[in-house]
Amino acid sequence: MNEHPTVRIEQLRIPDAFDDAAQRLLGHVADLVRRSREHVWGISDLTGDAQEIYRDLKDPYERVVILLAWSGERLAGRAEVRMPLVDFTESAHITVDVDPEVTSQGTGTELLAAAEQLALHESRRHVRIQTEHPGPQEITGDGSVTGVFPVITPGMVEWIDAADGSGRLPMSNRQTRFAVSAGYRLESVSDFSVLEVPVPDDRAESLLREIAASPEASAYRVHTWDGPAPEHWLDQLASLHSRMGAESFLPPVAADPEPWDAERVRRAEQLRTEAGSRALVAVAEDVATGRLVGLTEIVLAGDEPPIGLQDETVVLREHRRRWLGTRLKLANLQQLARTAPSVRTLYSWSHSGDDRMNRVNSRLGFRVAGRSGVWSRDFPAH
Repeated sequence: MNEHPTVRIEQLRIPDAFDDAAQRLLGHVADLVRRSREHVWGISDLTGDAQEIYRDLKDPYERVVILLAWSGERLAGRAEVRMPLVDFTESAHITVDVDPEVTSQGTGTELLAAAEQLALHESRRHVRIQTEHPGPQEITGDGSVTGVFPVITPGMVEWIDAADGSGRLPMSNRQTRFAVSAGYRLESVSDFSVLEVPVPDDRAESLLREIAASPEASAYRVHTWDGPAPEHWLDQLASLHSRMGAESFLPPVAADPEPWDAERVRRAEQLRTEAGSRALVAVAEDVATGRLVGLTEIVLAGDEPPIGLQDETVVLREHRRRWLGTRLKLANLQQLARTAPSVRTLYSWSHSGDDRMNRVNSRLGFRVAGRSGVWSRDFPAH
């Protein structure tokens, strides 16, 4: 590790065009974020490239500001401040990344303070920050993939619990201490999991046998598609999306201000297409009623992506404990192998305390690679 002198913090000017100068500068930012996450998680391919950062800076629904910390001519850190422009206009979300080769000499603290001041000047009084942490095996030496920390002898590790009951983080972690010392309160904790695909045949066959042996296996039919949804499912998809918040492990703090209907489903698909992505979808139909009762999505970016992102998964409460979560995800993983053979890794996020979803992921072979914490702080108006 190399010590560094006091840094200077500058606000990144939004480039007028994605020209050579913009590519070089934003490329430095993307590289710093990549190395920071690789240092924590051992994984580097989740970080956006220079073009994605440029596109974010032009987002019409969020004002995105990037602060850069320079040590001489070296980029030592960055803070990203995201400020919604339509809803939640009193809030800001801050993410700080510091070059892993820079020792803890206050760069992160200086960046956070500067980002907070910027948010306050924009009348953002409710500030959230995000922290990234190693997986449970890094703390306990245990390779558990359940998403739940193993039992530890009392006194060995001091924990801080999330306010919403989603999980906990160890006080021994540098990022935990960073957030606490800055006056933030832990709101929620998510697990970040990795699955190498395709799923081995023996694992898939074993799961299919268990699904077939479940008492109500014949009561449901699974449908899959790649891209836009079939027209006849649009209204029911809208109904599923409208219930997703209430059916999730932790319901949202605020209600969705815009109701879901067929038009909104198509609009969401269009926005995804415009961003260069597509979705693989699996849904569960209740044979007796013809209604959709479950859904899962995998999002793919580009033509031959090496990675996929597990997106929304929901099974309506009255249809749970019938293997539908496993059945839906397995069907979509089989679709992934058929339609996107370039994908070798799938990433998923779930609340650390969501034992039901974590059991599903564990059955499929997901490995918990890291955790994310969301922290909040309210600043008084002056």
